Amino acid sequence: MIGKLIEKLSVKSWLAIALVALVQTVALASMVYGRVALLRDGREIVAEVIPVDPRDLFRGDYVILGYAFGRNQVPVPEGTNQGDKVYVTVREAAPGQWEVVSTAADYKQPSDPANVVLKGIVDYVYQAQGEPPKAQVRYGIESYFVPEGTGKELEAKVRDKKISAVLAVGATGNVAIKALVVDGERIHQEPWF
Repeated sequence: MIGKLIEKLSVKSWLAIALVALVQTVALASMVYGRVALLRDGREIVAEVIPVDPRDLFRGDYVILGYAFGRNQVPVPEGTNQGDKVYVTVREAAPGQWEVVSTAADYKQPSDPANVVLKGIVDYVYQAQGEPPKAQVRYGIESYFVPEGTGKELEAKVRDKKISAVLAVGATGNVAIKALVVDGERIHQEPWF
């Protein structure tokens, strides 16, 4: 039955199937390449991690990571809504401690090379009467999967404030976790693939 169906397909049908397969392959390859390029070429910054208490049995071993620049609400432009992209400019105040300098709705190259722009998504917006709006922002670097059996140990180190994250920041604000640093030693390097 399948053989007869294959015989009935015309050349145009085969070309359409080949085109669809090619488009899907190119889309997948571009996603993989984007991640590899970010980890390979992104500006590397190290940020201290703030303790967060996670537990999810369905996702395997992972660690929830919090950052000073992601924990506090940041000022956002008027009209910002939940789910909007925002670009948060941060500056290193002390080794591993990054603070928010400004937030914008569009990416702007920082004039000061010490500043780094991170692209985030607004979780929620809060505005007290007479004050500018503030938002909780998610950067996509809040959880990190680790080798099986090491999650609880790393969570304890996060609570003891002995862990930092090495972040790769791309030219347009994309950010990814490149590695974890525990007691000054770089561990759990993120593979490119």
